[in-house]
Amino acid sequence: MKRFGLLILLLTASLSVVAQRNVLEARLRSSIYLNVYANKTNCYIGEPIIVTYKLYSSLESVSEVVKDPAFNGFEFRDLISSGDGVVSRETVNGETFDVHTIRKVQLTPVEAGKLELDPMVIANRIRLVDGAGNRSSILDGIDDNIPLKNGEFRMTIASVPITINVGQAPANAPAAVYNGAVGDFKMNVKLSKINFTPGERGTLRIIISGTGDFSQVTQPAVEWPKEIVVYPTAIEEQYDRNSRTAPGVKTFTIPFTMGKTGTYTLLPIRFAYFDARQNRYNTISNPAITFYSREPGATRRDQGPVNNNAERNDNFGALLLGLGVVALLLLVLFLIRRSKRKRAVIPSTPQPALSVSGKPDPAPMGIDALLQPAENAVSKTGGSFYSLLKQGMVQYLEQRYQISAALFNKTGLKEQMTLRNVPQVLQDEVFHTLTEIEMNIYAAGGMDGDRIRMLEKTKTVLKKL
Repeated sequence: MKRFGLLILLLTASLSVVAQRNVLEARLRSSIYLNVYANKTNCYIGEPIIVTYKLYSSLESVSEVVKDPAFNGFEFRDLISSGDGVVSRETVNGETFDVHTIRKVQLTPVEAGKLELDPMVIANRIRLVDGAGNRSSILDGIDDNIPLKNGEFRMTIASVPITINVGQAPANAPAAVYNGAVGDFKMNVKLSKINFTPGERGTLRIIISGTGDFSQVTQPAVEWPKEIVVYPTAIEEQYDRNSRTAPGVKTFTIPFTMGKTGTYTLLPIRFAYFDARQNRYNTISNPAITFYSREPGATRRDQGPVNNNAERNDNFGALLLGLGVVALLLLVLFLIRRSKRKRAVIPSTPQPALSVSGKPDPAPMGIDALLQPAENAVSKTGGSFYSLLKQGMVQYLEQRYQISAALFNKTGLKEQMTLRNVPQVLQDEVFHTLTEIEMNIYAAGGMDGDRIRMLEKTKTVLKKL
């Protein structure tokens, strides 16, 4: 009977400890918890998402990840891990928290369906009694028999599971060359030149530009003639690894040599990507490239139009750009002369203010007039359109913020815009537009529809200023 009473007493004490522990854990979970964020929960196969795990704590504690999510059904790439030490401070419901980014990962689904991200689990040692024996106010009303080790209470916390709805690929099947790239891309292919001597090294450059997940952009396959010796590819990347909306570019430079004289042809190179906005696969390619290997001093009997297409295309783009600049200068001179004639006919018209040089400043040109040369070049081949578009945009910014053309740069422009209280959002829009135009100049080309969109976007941004 005594044993039974002792057993009842022990059981009662254990239940009391469990109840007290549950009360303490409930208090602690409002002061230390783990959140998970996904930038989207609906996507397609091959469309990447970003998932971030953050630990919020307003207590002195030591935390350790004891279970990472498995990410079943996804390929993943870590963007930030716990070792990166990314910490910030946030106020939630009036309480200040230290926020630790435990993990930030890019997930690319490889199968369709409802895919669940299982919880991340973290073990915590939370200090509730300091070295002097002072107890935290969280322990108020909690019995002393709550188990503490060196003044620390130990408990685990976990993130909630998240379901990602992954849709099937679109109706149009991906091309055989598709390697998982998602975004909106353009491709430009350039040969270093078209006339070589045997053994001379040349380079083939494949430039992929646009917006999207550049980590999935791999080198497109090239069908080389069997006489060509190909060397390892050099890869250059210019893009924001934490953004899938900022413009970027990835360049593959492939060195090669050929041992025999003759005529060589590279068949069209194909690059495929998935456009998540339009829910379809797109494949882009370049025209075939013909080039030659000749002995030094050999007579070029085939110097006709067929052999010089690549060279003429490069020169034609430069010629168009030069003609556009000349046309713009003629337009400015015409407007200045017309203004002078009007002043001569009407003597009573007030004279314009003189510049520092003593000559009248030309009248400011409107946005449409400055961008007219670019609009005229929308359907022309080569990169003249984007060069003229940048020129018109820069001229407007120069006259709008009174920056000397010789001193114009992005740093000076930002300083002037800030001085004139241009909102930061609008400043970012201006610089993103300039960057996108420059990327297209670098990539040399684009479809007519892309150029029209870029022209309208530039007009819209400038008119906001």
